[in-house]
Formats: sequence, C-alpha cells, structure tokens
Amino acid sequence: MMLNELDEAEELCPTDSRLRPDIRCLEQGKIDDAAEKKVYLEEKQRVTRKHMKKSKEEWLPRWFRLQPHPVTGHMDWIYQGQYWQCDWSNCPEIF
Repeated sequence: MMLNELDEAEELCPTDSRLRPDIRCLEQGKIDDAAEKKVYLEEKQRVTRKHMKKSKEEWLPRWFRLQPHPVTGHMDWIYQGQYWQCDWSNCPEIF
C-alpha cells in the first residue's frame, strides 16, 4: 500500500493509476465503495470505446509508439518523450 501513497507536493498525470478511485477505496478498506467505483469506471470505458468506434476515432498512445526497436529491429513500444514535461492538458478524463 505504501507504493500508492500520494505525496501532496507531487504533481501526477491525471491518468496515473494511483488516482484510481476504486483502488483508493480498496486501500482504505471500503470494499463496497471500491466495487461500485470499479463498475462505474468499466462502464465509462465501454461508453468511450463505443463512441470512438461510432465516430471511427482511433486511440493512440500519447508517450509510446509501436515501432522497430533500434537495437533488435523487433516491433516494440518506444518512449517518445514529453511525459516528464508535465503538460497533461490533452490527457483524457479516465477516472
């Protein structure tokens, strides 16, 4: 549980898993609340996917791209930079 503790001074990306409301409730022992929040998040994901499919919008990762690894040549997810600049203005609201 210590790994998920939030530091007040730490600026986190809005999609950081430590901000998941279901996990926070679970860590606080609020099992029923955690289950409700998880169901809510899953439903939100389904609605988002349905909307994207209907509008033919393609989801693209923000900080990684699937491309040949420079050493092995195998397809791999390669970090593209910009995450640590902390400009998360274009992050989706996933929670």
